[in-house]
Amino acid sequence: MTIVSLIDKLPQSFKFVMVGGTAACVHFLIVILLVEVLHFNPLIANAFAFLIAFCVSFSGQRLFTFGSSNKSIKESLFPYFLISLTSFICNELLLSFAIYILDLPYQIALFSTLILVAIGTYFSSKRWAFAKS
Repeated sequence: MTIVSLIDKLPQSFKFVMVGGTAACVHFLIVILLVEVLHFNPLIANAFAFLIAFCVSFSGQRLFTFGSSNKSIKESLFPYFLISLTSFICNELLLSFAIYILDLPYQIALFSTLILVAIGTYFSSKRWAFAKS
């Protein structure tokens, strides 16, 4: 049994969590870097991190999680971007609320919002962006 065949047997939700977790770690670390080293505002840093994490996420979800989808990259990119953009807007609003209203440290607020938004992204991706035609 090869590694590829073992990976193919993993549940789709587990693959999504692996890829999403990787993208979320990239997102989180970029925000921390931009805020702590370059002194960006956390909300501005969050926007830059989103763009980079989107590339990681789309690539991983397209190739790994939803690799069996018969949609082309072109067919799945736009819906996935819309899902991700909507998720980012929710993330940014929740992050603003957590930082400025709840007065949470930005690191805790970011971690929490990334987890909450990921759940909606999974179901939207599965049912729209990478749904079988």
